Amino acid sequence: MDQQYQHWLYALSAPMVALNIEYGASYTAPNFYPNDSSLDLRESWDIDSRESLFDTVTRMIDHGHADELSYPYYLWHQLTPNRWREYSAHQEESRQVLLEFVADTALMCGSGGIRSWDLCRMSFLCRVGVLNQWITEQESLWFHCRIAHRARHYYASWQEYASGFLIGRTFWLSISEEQPELKGYALNSKGTLDSNMTISRYLFTEPDSPYRHLIWEMDPAELEMEKPQSLQEVDWS
Repeated sequence: MDQQYQHWLYALSAPMVALNIEYGASYTAPNFYPNDSSLDLRESWDIDSRESLFDTVTRMIDHGHADELSYPYYLWHQLTPNRWREYSAHQEESRQVLLEFVADTALMCGSGGIRSWDLCRMSFLCRVGVLNQWITEQESLWFHCRIAHRARHYYASWQEYASGFLIGRTFWLSISEEQPELKGYALNSKGTLDSNMTISRYLFTEPDSPYRHLIWEMDPAELEMEKPQSLQEVDWS
């Protein structure tokens, strides 16, 4: 695969690079941290092997944190404002808080909602899998091709994709709050964290960001590759 297309695929985890750039993360290195030899994922992800990496990636790409809000984001883009208000009014109070969050953010991330929060992190895990020598670069690229297929289906630009990540991160940072009032406060306050502002600044103002020079509308045929023989045991596409 040509290098520019590889860089496009690695740009799927660019928000995670922006979050960790002060620790040596790279936008283009296949192993994410080119100056390191490994990264311990046991405590943060419960991943310690090739098999547990595959289990996590194949599960989280389609059934991660975005699942809880995927239908509301889709629905917001289908209903008229009056129908949306009627729908929200018939939900439980705890659900209404989340629906208000969806309504406040749906224009920024599109109908894909916060799926990029999961897609970006799975791209990150695949690249760390290369760093830890659990998978090869070619195996990582194949997983990235599958992630790219989903990203291009749900989003229309890097801006939408990055917004979905940041909104998803806000949702995740608020996930432990159960009381509706506290949940609403957390959703409003977490989105303005300095770290979210820093990610946005790196992605859209710094000259080395891939979002400054890589177009979203790449030829989809160039973002495909045959499944490596070494991944035949992975029943997932």
